[in-house]
Amino acid sequence: MYELTHHQAQNIVDKMMKDIPYNINIMDRTGIIIGSGNKARIGTLHYGAAEAIKQQKIVEIHTDEEFVKKGINLPIELGDMIVGVVGISGEIEETRPFGNLVKTTVILLIEQSKALEKEKLEEHLKQEFFNRIVQPDTVYSKELTDQAADYGIQLANPSQMIYAEFPQEMNERLVKSIPFFNGPGYSLYFVAQKSSATEAVLASIRKQYPTAYVAASKWNPTISEGYIQTKAALRVLKGVYSTEKTIYYEQCEFIADTSRLLKNDPRAERLTHLLEQNEELIKTLQTYLNCNLNANETANLLMLHRNTLHYRLSKIQAITGKDPKNIMDLVELIFMLIYRVP
Repeated sequence: MYELTHHQAQNIVDKMMKDIPYNINIMDRTGIIIGSGNKARIGTLHYGAAEAIKQQKIVEIHTDEEFVKKGINLPIELGDMIVGVVGISGEIEETRPFGNLVKTTVILLIEQSKALEKEKLEEHLKQEFFNRIVQPDTVYSKELTDQAADYGIQLANPSQMIYAEFPQEMNERLVKSIPFFNGPGYSLYFVAQKSSATEAVLASIRKQYPTAYVAASKWNPTISEGYIQTKAALRVLKGVYSTEKTIYYEQCEFIADTSRLLKNDPRAERLTHLLEQNEELIKTLQTYLNCNLNANETANLLMLHRNTLHYRLSKIQAITGKDPKNIMDLVELIFMLIYRVP
């Protein structure tokens, strides 16, 4: 049986009393007040409501008594069950015209609330499923396989994971035909099982959210592998690249995996902190890397004189002890940039 909650009932009362000039009470299926314009009455028994539940019909109270206020009390039916009572306090002749209107509105609001609760539950179950399949030790049981099929995923087939971080709340119509799951903040994980699906996701994201960060995994036999790959690739994208917004794990596989292994290495952390407060030097280093160590191209992109670029590269060396023009030192600086990304 559906149970009205205090929070739900009070929300309904607050909404209704903006338009109805009388006190409204909502009682549960035992007659206890769970929502009221008079907060002091919450938690007490409403005798008119108890009588309406007992008689299974509208009960009108014409005079105030010790424990009863004048007004009209209407059972709230969902299907063939009474789930509560709505009461309007006041003179019967004045409150009666509002009775059915308030009751109908309350039922509509309850149905709306039920739909939202169902949606939240479904989203919760969907998220639980996703959290389960991205775990490396998850076994693809028949139960899990059947559940995946409900979300449009065939666990027996290879898949490619696409992870996107958006600058704002997403339009849910982005790519509804492709299975997707919520990530932290404004982010989504997509599970593609056809190359055309990958192309559709990337094209849609780039069209609607050109500044979104996007990482795509390789094609893998398990979804957990793709999940790990996209997270690692995105750290490379955000750490090393200054203008790119999309990266494929295949482009940076070695660096991505190595940086993941070094994530808790105190040496990388030490270097990171050295440049932490100097975004100008970080951008200079990123651009230098993006230009494949071509000083002229880097200076042009940054709109700097070549001597200014050399000054900045020397400053990086002075702060970190690592020379960006030395290949061995540069490798450490690359991991430093990646380490900055959460």
